[in-house]
Amino acid sequence: MRLRNHPGLFAVVLLAGISLLVSGCGQTSGDDTGEDTPLSMALSFNEPILVGALEDSASDAYLQTSPEGEVFLSWTEIDQEAEGHNNGNAFVARVNPDGQQLGEPRQMNGHPISGNGGENLAKFTLGADGSVAAVWPVVGAEHHTGDLEVSYAERDGAFSSPIPLNDDQEVAKHGYTGIATAPDGKVYAAWLDGREEVVEGSEVYMAISEDGGKTYGKNYSISPAACHCCRPSMVFLDGGETIVLSYRIIEEGNVRNHVVIRSTDGGETFGDLVRISDDGWVSHGCPHAGISIVADSNDGLHAVWWTGGRSEEEAGIYYTYSGDGGRSFAPRQLISEAPPYIVMHTQVTVDKDNTLYATWVNVKDEKPHIFVAHRRTGEEEWSEGYQVSDGTLHNFFPVVTVDDQNVYVAWTERKEEGSRVKLRTAPLLGS
Repeated sequence: MRLRNHPGLFAVVLLAGISLLVSGCGQTSGDDTGEDTPLSMALSFNEPILVGALEDSASDAYLQTSPEGEVFLSWTEIDQEAEGHNNGNAFVARVNPDGQQLGEPRQMNGHPISGNGGENLAKFTLGADGSVAAVWPVVGAEHHTGDLEVSYAERDGAFSSPIPLNDDQEVAKHGYTGIATAPDGKVYAAWLDGREEVVEGSEVYMAISEDGGKTYGKNYSISPAACHCCRPSMVFLDGGETIVLSYRIIEEGNVRNHVVIRSTDGGETFGDLVRISDDGWVSHGCPHAGISIVADSNDGLHAVWWTGGRSEEEAGIYYTYSGDGGRSFAPRQLISEAPPYIVMHTQVTVDKDNTLYATWVNVKDEKPHIFVAHRRTGEEEWSEGYQVSDGTLHNFFPVVTVDDQNVYVAWTERKEEGSRVKLRTAPLLGS
C-alpha cells in the first residue's frame, strides 16, 4: 500500500458558510425527519441543557462515561483576556441526568490553550477510581505547529499543573489526539505528529501512562503515515490485551481511506494496516474528519464515518462491523446520504444491550444540523436519522455516550459570532 503526501487544509471544513455552499443537497427521508414526527419518539429526548454563554463562545463538547457509569462532559470557553490562538480554557463537569443539570465545573488547563479546536479538541479519559486524565493542544507561533499538554485530577479534585505530552523540542505539529483508559488502569494517548517531516503525512505517535495519567513515558511512532488532521480513535479488546487504533491514511492519488492497526502486547508493537473500507474518495486537502469506532460486549468492532465517495451519489455516512477483532471488516452500509463537498463529523457508541447509537452532522434547509440513528441488537438495518438540534441555528461536532439508563448527545451550536454547547439526554431504547 503506497502512501502519498497532501497539501493544505480542506477549505470546506469551515461550515459557518455552509448555507452559501449547499442548497437542497441530498438527504435521505430520515434526514428530513423533524423532531415532531412519530419517528423522533424512538428516542424521547429531554429538553436541552445549555452549557456556556454565547459571548464566551463555548464549544468543543466531549463526552465520556466512567467505568462506574458516571457521565462527564468537557468543553472550552474563550478567555476574554487572552490573545492569539491560545485563548481558551477547558472545563469538565459531571452530568446529572435526573436533574437535567451539570455538577460543578473544573478547569483542566493551567494557562490559555487552543480554543475552538474542532477535530483537534481537548479530550479526557476516566479511571475506575474517578480520576480524570486530560489532554489538549497548544498552538505554536508558526503555521501548523503546536504542542500537547496533559493534566490529572483525583475524583472531584483540582487538576494538576499541566505538563508536556510530546517529548521533543521540534517546531512541528502535534495534535488530533485519542486518549483512553485500559482495563488495567493504564492511560494510552495517541496523536498525529509531524516531528519527522514524513513525506507521506504525519506519523501516529503514542505514549503510555503507568500511573493513570499523572505522568507519561517516552513518545514512540506506531505508524509511519497518516492524514495530517483526522483524529485517531482507540478501543480495547480481550479484556485489554488487544489495542485497536483507527485513523485515516492517504493512499496513491490522494485517496482517503480509514484503517486500523492492532497491538497484542500492550502497545509495544503494532501489526499491519487493515483497511476498513475502500471508499475511493480523492481529496487534495485535509478533511478534518476522523472515524469513530466502538467495541461491544462481545468484542465486536463497530465503525461510523463520513466519506465524499467516488461520486456524489456515494457521499454519505457509513457503518461497518468486524467480528474478528479488526482483522477484517464487512462491506460498508449506508446510514445516511450527505453532500459530497461538505465535511460531516460522526460518532458512535454502544449500550449494555449492544444497541448502537450514531450521531452526525448533515445539511437540512441549508443549515448544518445534528442527527441521531440507532441499530438494535440483532437487527441488520439502522433506523432512519432524526434531527435533535434546533432548526434555526448552525450545529457542529456532535458527540455521544451512554450510561445504564440514558443516551447523551452534545454538540456546538453557533449563532452569529458566538457559540454554546447543547446537551440532550434520552432513555435508552427498551428502558
